[in-house]
Amino acid sequence: MVRDAEQEYADIIHLSRPVSRHPKMAEEDRAKIFAPFSALKGYEEAVEEKERVHWEEMQR
Repeated sequence: MVRDAEQEYADIIHLSRPVSRHPKMAEEDRAKIFAPFSALKGYEEAVEEKERVHWEEMQR
C-alpha cells in the first residue's frame, strides 16, 4: 500500500512546498483565533454550583 502511494505521487513527492502569496499571521493574532470559548453560556457556573451543593451535602 505504501509502495502504491509512493508511485502515485512520485512526480511531486520531492518538490518543495509552494510559497504562499499571503503574509504570515502574527502569533498573537493566531492565538486569538484558537483561544478557547464557551460554547454553552453558563455551563461552567452550573457545574461549579452543582459541585458546591454536592460538597455541602457530603459535609452533613
